[in-house]
Amino acid sequence: MPFNVPTIRSLIESGLIDIEASLDTILPKFGIEQALNAAVSGSLRDLYDYQSWIVRQIIPSSESENQTIIDTARSEGVIQKLATNATGPVTFAGNSAIPIDTVMTHSDGRLYQVTLSNAPSGGNVIVQVEAKATGAAGNLIAGETLTLVSTVPGIQPNGLSGGITGGAELETPAQVLERLLFRKRNPPMGGAVHDYVGWCREVAGVDRAWAVDNYQGPATVGYAFVFDSRPDILPTYIDQLTMADYIYRHKDPATGTDVGRPGGIEAVHIPLTLKTTPLAITIYPDNADLRQSVQASINGYFKTLSPGSILLLSMVRTAIGSTVGISDYELDLSADVTAIDTELHALGAITWGTP
Repeated sequence: MPFNVPTIRSLIESGLIDIEASLDTILPKFGIEQALNAAVSGSLRDLYDYQSWIVRQIIPSSESENQTIIDTARSEGVIQKLATNATGPVTFAGNSAIPIDTVMTHSDGRLYQVTLSNAPSGGNVIVQVEAKATGAAGNLIAGETLTLVSTVPGIQPNGLSGGITGGAELETPAQVLERLLFRKRNPPMGGAVHDYVGWCREVAGVDRAWAVDNYQGPATVGYAFVFDSRPDILPTYIDQLTMADYIYRHKDPATGTDVGRPGGIEAVHIPLTLKTTPLAITIYPDNADLRQSVQASINGYFKTLSPGSILLLSMVRTAIGSTVGISDYELDLSADVTAIDTELHALGAITWGTP
């Protein structure tokens, strides 16, 4: 039977009954006894609230404090992923070496610093750079122009990025909680299929991952992963190489011991493609806040889907209809959407109708 925390009013009323029973008299409406009863009842309610708060911290959940989630996860071997800086190559035309720590900028103001400079070759110089700021904002697609802040003799000022990746935000407590629950429900077993999912999600920026046993026959495990915080959520070639190295061998974030795929097992990256589904929606009532809420609700459903799963019309309708404030809606999707094993459903552009 659940325990209901008494309200302050009920505490005052029960306290008043006890005092009158003890004194065998009816207390006046105003008096020292009434004041003391109200003060003690308020303090008692504070104790009930504190106990309720403790209950929410014992077993980590979405109602727990952020620090409780992070500390409990750490004790269970799930370490919060820190923000990282994006890194990658940039190619400049020239015949001189570019000094370490040379700074370059993107047209939108993002700054990058040289961490490794190669010798000139064939009229070009390739340098490795790191974003000055941490987070996903430092990621830059291949072909973007970066300009030297200060000129370097013998080097053209504009260079082309070769794909600067790896920048990720500090992992949120909600994401830490999700990984903690996954670990509790799927304890590490030294190379079970679910271990590959856990290893993938330990890499900075990776939000979702999947693994398939016997992907290409016996002794093979297929794995796939995506970066939901990026405009293009699919991993780049560099991301794939980084993940392959991590799965092969890495130090456990909690213990520091070497872990990775067992000997004799081949881990194979599954190249995913996105199956984008655009939607046309008309909501009643219609305003910017409700549109944003509906889109977030639909996105939340899409993120529960795995490669090759079926996009259910009923679940899309549920995501829209269950949004607080929506009284009615119209949706152009009329049937479930299937996908092959290497396709991952993604929400396309939403066309909003006018009621």
